[in-house]
Amino acid sequence: MSIKKTIFVTFLLLTMVMSGCSVGQTAEEKIYEHLEKTVSLEKGFSDVQKPLVEAEKKEQTLFNEMLGLSMKEFDQIKQMADEAIASAESRQEMIQKEKKSIEEAYEEFKSVKELADSIEEEKIKSSAGELIQTMDDRHTSYQDLNKAYTEALKMDLELYALLKKEDLSIDELKTFTEKLNKQYEDVLKKQDTFNQLTDQYNEQKKDFYKLAGFSTDEKKAS
Repeated sequence: MSIKKTIFVTFLLLTMVMSGCSVGQTAEEKIYEHLEKTVSLEKGFSDVQKPLVEAEKKEQTLFNEMLGLSMKEFDQIKQMADEAIASAESRQEMIQKEKKSIEEAYEEFKSVKELADSIEEEKIKSSAGELIQTMDDRHTSYQDLNKAYTEALKMDLELYALLKKEDLSIDELKTFTEKLNKQYEDVLKKQDTFNQLTDQYNEQKKDFYKLAGFSTDEKKAS
């Protein structure tokens, strides 16, 4: 056998081995793989939730402490405001990481849409369709939530900057905090919608796995 032919045969065998895991796979099996990868890609989202909440609590504590200080302690107020600003800026980085994770996971999920029409069993196809619709709704919900939270975070930074003003009036502070509280009320509403859709998605994924014959003890979306 010539060297050229040997190289060609080796390449052919390698190609067959590499593609072997996808050859003969059903649409359901391929969807399963994409769904599990989607969950893995959302790990970045999960990872930031605890530090995000901790940063929010830290800023709330600092804010309350600043309100309890007098103008004689203005240097301390400025120092604490700077600490709150640093914390809020760290939240901005976390939110960027969170969004990147969600978007990458959604891009992976799009493969499920392409495969769903290939499912032959009508009940399983219908289940996949419901799953796809819920994930689409969940993704839209997350975009709304991210926009609302980003705006609230921006306002937090403005608030901490205001607290560094020596001539800040009580009325000015009150007016701004009322606007900020309304913004966070909107965030909470959107967060509730996102969480509900996440729960719905996880239940529908469990139903899909059951119908398709896969174990239901799988990883969940965050």
